[in-house]
Amino acid sequence: MFSQIYSNLCESNKSRKDDYKKYSGLHEHHITPKHMGGTDENHNLTYLNVREHIIAHYLLWKIYGNINDLRSMNMLGINLSPRYRILIGKWCYENKIGFFSDKFNRSEKFNWRKKGIEKQIEQKIGIHNPNKFKEYASIGGKASIKSPNNPWSYWASKEGLKKRSSLGGKSHKGKKTMYKPGDSTFIRVKCEDFDDYIKEGYVFGSPIRNPMKGKKTNKISPRRKKVTDGLIVYNSVQEAAEKNNLTPSAIIHRCKSKKSTWQYAS
Repeated sequence: MFSQIYSNLCESNKSRKDDYKKYSGLHEHHITPKHMGGTDENHNLTYLNVREHIIAHYLLWKIYGNINDLRSMNMLGINLSPRYRILIGKWCYENKIGFFSDKFNRSEKFNWRKKGIEKQIEQKIGIHNPNKFKEYASIGGKASIKSPNNPWSYWASKEGLKKRSSLGGKSHKGKKTMYKPGDSTFIRVKCEDFDDYIKEGYVFGSPIRNPMKGKKTNKISPRRKKVTDGLIVYNSVQEAAEKNNLTPSAIIHRCKSKKSTWQYAS
């Protein structure tokens, strides 16, 4: 399955070659990686944006289990899990790669970089050229998230920001808040997982919080109070709402109404 997805990703993006240039947002990706013997020939190259490039190396990792693909993902900026970072560190240590290489130590690396900068200043290369200072200094801004060449530029726009703000709520649709007595915060749980969390000691609702900053209070949230419909006593408004197919707000409204049989239980 992973092999087919990887093949489709690479083959469908070979046609981007004409769009590949500096600051285009595209990366040149070796279909068969160099660490696996891949060459620089055209048939072995495809052109991917950052997200696609990360996915490509993730697929290669799933297919072949080569640590170098995890290293590539790390260099592309993905936040790897601690387990993956440990795997990379151990592999680099055992193979004397990068920081663990015998070719240089920290002081030698620093001196090498320092000499390079001094040479650029001396020869007025790049940003050290007074006539091109503004051009090079502006590259950082052009390559930022708001650049039209950046694949994430949509999410930085007003329309994208508005859409992003609604995704959080949509992702929690259908979930209920639950907490374990003694906790200071709550979690959101899917309906199908309720029973598992109840067995672990979780209850519906959220912990009591101080409504006034800096002042202690033992005031209980209305949703946490016991209620009764005149026949059955429920441990909380949340429980009553779920068992009667109502919203918590509807239960609270009925408890406040003098015409309703619902009321808070002592």
